[in-house]
Amino acid sequence: MFLMGLCLILGLVGLLSIRIVSDSADHQVFFPLIASPNQYSFFVAGHTYGVPGVNNTGVHPPFKARFSQINSSRLDFGVFTGDIVIGSTPTDWDEVEADLAELASPVYFVVGNHDMSNRDLFVSRYGPTYYSFEHRGDLFVILDGELDPCNITGEQMSFLQDALGASNARNVFVFVHKLIWVTEDMPYYVLQSQINSPTGYNFQSNFWTDVEPLLRDLDAQVYVIAGDVGVTWAMPVFYEHYENIHLIASGMGGAEEENFLIFDIGPTGVQIQVQRLDDQPLKRGAIEAYDLAYYSTSH
Repeated sequence: MFLMGLCLILGLVGLLSIRIVSDSADHQVFFPLIASPNQYSFFVAGHTYGVPGVNNTGVHPPFKARFSQINSSRLDFGVFTGDIVIGSTPTDWDEVEADLAELASPVYFVVGNHDMSNRDLFVSRYGPTYYSFEHRGDLFVILDGELDPCNITGEQMSFLQDALGASNARNVFVFVHKLIWVTEDMPYYVLQSQINSPTGYNFQSNFWTDVEPLLRDLDAQVYVIAGDVGVTWAMPVFYEHYENIHLIASGMGGAEEENFLIFDIGPTGVQIQVQRLDDQPLKRGAIEAYDLAYYSTSH
């Protein structure tokens, strides 16, 4: 099992976890090519350290309890969408790595504000905080929304433009920790009371002026996926779709419907399954029901 960039490798002998840090200056991560049809699955988990104020040994225990399900699903890989550790210390990261050694799927890291409490430590262990890779004809872009809070600017913007411009992907998946589409001048601002914490947010970010137009101009379906939800006072999941853009948030941390996502990509498109950590069905039945209209009304 290969693991590039920010990923961990599950050793074939015992449960040895090995890190390979890319020294590439262009923030590209190359995933092994697999000669098979364009059908695959991956999972996405947000706020995996869990309940605020609780420093678990490793990941959120109810999420770890689902590792056997994830392994049996034979998913290609996973993405942790930020706030992986409650404090960025060597011990915290060692504990996470020990847990991930029990997963059969490699995992990519997206940085959250908690993870960036010690940026130098993270970079020394895992390399660039923004990068891209391609997998079975699709493009995956990991962004760092903590460099310039909620903005994608400077070298990172140039990287994003280059990654999108060089791709002929059918689907583009963009990962970031914070819900950077929540801005004061858009209807999505109603969600600012539904995120885990407004601390560190910039509700005047450049998502709608600079990032979203790049994504909307693509001849591809684009999925922007964030992980800063899921605690008891926040929404557990969000989905909104217009034109070719899909805005998605999912996370954990004690909410009744805390969850992770499984993406199934096949000939008919992309299907998203919401996996509640308590293994119960979603109250509203499907992710599409947790849209802007739902969170804009009392419920």
